[in-house]
Amino acid sequence: MPEPAAARDRQDRTTAAGLTAAAAVCVVLAAGWGHRWPVLVAAGALFGAVMVYRRVMRGAYAYWVAWAVSPVLSLLLLWAQPSDLREAAALLALPWAGLSAVVALVLFVLWRSRRGGHLDWVVWHPDLGLLRREQTKRAALDWARWHYREPCLIDRLDRVPELARQRPLYPHADRPLKQVDRPQESL
Repeated sequence: MPEPAAARDRQDRTTAAGLTAAAAVCVVLAAGWGHRWPVLVAAGALFGAVMVYRRVMRGAYAYWVAWAVSPVLSLLLLWAQPSDLREAAALLALPWAGLSAVVALVLFVLWRSRRGGHLDWVVWHPDLGLLRREQTKRAALDWARWHYREPCLIDRLDRVPELARQRPLYPHADRPLKQVDRPQESL
C-alpha cells in the first residue's frame, strides 16, 4: 500500500476509534444522568464511526461492520424513545436487532474465510497466465466481459493453485487495462 494511503487508513482508524469512544462516554453519561439526548449523540457518533471505518475495510463481505453496529443503534434509539412510545418501538427494534446481529455474524464468517485470498476468483489465459484476481465470481465475470473482452478462463483460485504465486497482468482496479510496469530492457 502506498504511503499516503497507509497514512489515510491510520487516520481513519484513529477517527473511528475516537468516535466509538465518544459514543461510549455518551452512553455512560446517559445511564448516570437519566437524560435521553446523550443517547442520540452516541447513536450519531457510532454511525459516523462506522462510516469512517468502512473506508478502511476492504474485500468482499467487509460491510459486516455496519450490520454489527445496527443492533446497537437500534437499541440506543429504543432507549432514547419516550416511555409511552417505548413498547411500540420495541416491536420493531428488537426483531430488527436480532436479525441484523445474525446477518452480521454470517457476513463476518464469510469475510474471515476470504481474508487469506484462497477463495479468490481468477481470470486467466492458458498462454498468458494470470490476468486478474478478484474476490467474487461476479467481479471476475464483469472484468472479463467488460474490460478484457477476449476469450479467457474464470475459476476459483483453489482449483488452479499454480496461479497463486503469479502476479496478475492487470492488477489495478482503477486502471484495469494497464499492465504491470515492467523494467525496460536496455538495447
